[in-house]
Amino acid sequence: MGDIKEILSVPVVPFALMIGAISAVVGFLYALIFILPMSLLIGSMPVQGVQGMQFIGLGVGFGIIMLIVIPIGAFIAGFIAYAIIALIYNILAPRIGGIKLELD
Repeated sequence: MGDIKEILSVPVVPFALMIGAISAVVGFLYALIFILPMSLLIGSMPVQGVQGMQFIGLGVGFGIIMLIVIPIGAFIAGFIAYAIIALIYNILAPRIGGIKLELD
């Protein structure tokens, strides 16, 4: 049986940066899974007046843009959301009790 410690506050910026970075990595993995079928779908759509290979290039370009945009958006969204959550936790934890951890 170890010591029981209670977390009464969380440093907002380091916490939000870490979760934002994790969100960016997950967003990048999601983008890798997402861009291949979407690029093929966009590349296979018939467009009048555009040759097939040009439109396939648009699909690949779309995929590359999504590979950049999704992780950046995930980082920003994760940072903002978890900064707000950390602020709310810091307000509520002293009043209703923080998370209790047993440490060896």
